Amino acid sequence: MTGINRQSTADGGDEAFTPALGCVAFALAAGCAIHFNNGYYSRPGLLCLTIGLALLAASLFLPSRIRKLAAAPGILAWAMAAGIVFEALVLRSRAGIEPLPVKAILTVAILGALQLFAPQRLKIPLLSLAAMAFFYAGVFTINLPDPGIDTLYWQQHASAALTDGSNPYEVRVTPRYPEARFYGPGVLSQNGQLTYGLPYPPLSLLMVLPAFVFGGDIRWGQLFAIAGAALLMAMARRGRIAALAAILFLLTPRVLYVLWNGWTEPLMVLNFSLLMFCACRWRKALPWSLGLFLSTKQTAILALPLLPLLMEGPRPWRELRGILIKAGMVVAAINLPFLFWNVREFTRAVVLLQFVQPFRTDALSYLVWIYSLTGQRPGTWIAAPVAIVAIALALWKAPRSPAGFAAGVTLTTTLFFAFSKQAFANYYYFTIATACWAVASAKAYPFEDQAKNPTQTEAWVGQRIASSSSG
Repeated sequence: MTGINRQSTADGGDEAFTPALGCVAFALAAGCAIHFNNGYYSRPGLLCLTIGLALLAASLFLPSRIRKLAAAPGILAWAMAAGIVFEALVLRSRAGIEPLPVKAILTVAILGALQLFAPQRLKIPLLSLAAMAFFYAGVFTINLPDPGIDTLYWQQHASAALTDGSNPYEVRVTPRYPEARFYGPGVLSQNGQLTYGLPYPPLSLLMVLPAFVFGGDIRWGQLFAIAGAALLMAMARRGRIAALAAILFLLTPRVLYVLWNGWTEPLMVLNFSLLMFCACRWRKALPWSLGLFLSTKQTAILALPLLPLLMEGPRPWRELRGILIKAGMVVAAINLPFLFWNVREFTRAVVLLQFVQPFRTDALSYLVWIYSLTGQRPGTWIAAPVAIVAIALALWKAPRSPAGFAAGVTLTTTLFFAFSKQAFANYYYFTIATACWAVASAKAYPFEDQAKNPTQTEAWVGQRIASSSSG
């Protein structure tokens, strides 16, 4: 098949024209969306999310000539640097509202901006320093007072149960929320206890168990996950763009809020980052990393139909079959021991609980917007067909490459969440990370190897436009 959208191009030239600016714009807009009202429903937040989705979707359908101009020397790098400054200012704006490590945030932003001018050999050292500054901000956040949220409470008790040799899916805890509207039918017992155990797959618990054992708080594991994901992102490809994408991810507005509440998305981001890193630089480990990602959280299954975008070589379906078999072995090895430990409780917590969760009128979702206008609750089934349409569009228009896969996952998961009965800051935090990966993982950005001579720059742009026109 011909055309820029369907090429995986061994030399990486055309892959640089993945809708990178659209993904950057989405990451910034989605960051603003969760900045408003902490990611709970607000019309400004939903407007920002809509703008980001529109720019991301439109960039997939732009003519190749426009995409090539968007990848002209310096445009993408400066846009990302401006985005980093913008994110730092958005984070800084919370200083008068909540305790905030302002100096650490500004340090991350400054080290990120230096990526524009620093030589290649300083890319990883600067990123490492930025990760350390972010880690300090994370330590500051973890030491804040308990947020009083069920997800953190659940994971702490499940970790304690597992260390004692008990089944985390049989754990019964007292809810942290006083209102029954936060829980679906049958989730609360008559004596006020939750009737379900840990609502996440076992890998998410195993990943934070060392943090609980050695640090007493599962969020230490999530902090390491965020910093590790950023380092993987920066190392996925050579050049400054990958490093800038990593900083853009680190400074996501409300990232510290996500960490403070102990949501599991940082773990999901880390395993998605491992999957993307393997797709870029360690293809032999791709099946095993895929198995880990699929075992992290239930919504990871949305990425499965997009796997053809990752396939290379003359026999993509044969490669896909082999990858799925190996990934399935990983999923089985992690989940079956817990399933057989107590089939009923595992199935109730990991599978059935997702279906009885209530419609949340504070979710950042188009369904809530419709409800606010009409007073009627729309059918929550709509998220599935919307996701199917998004998958079809991604398979049609996204490049067959790791970058195209990440862009497709971004579009699909965001639309699925935006039309779901529950969607909050942590949900969109994952999609912001996948958007940053869509930028960081492109095989080559030709302008990064161009000399800074303006004549050479103009010649490069002219050459790309001419090749597009002749194609």
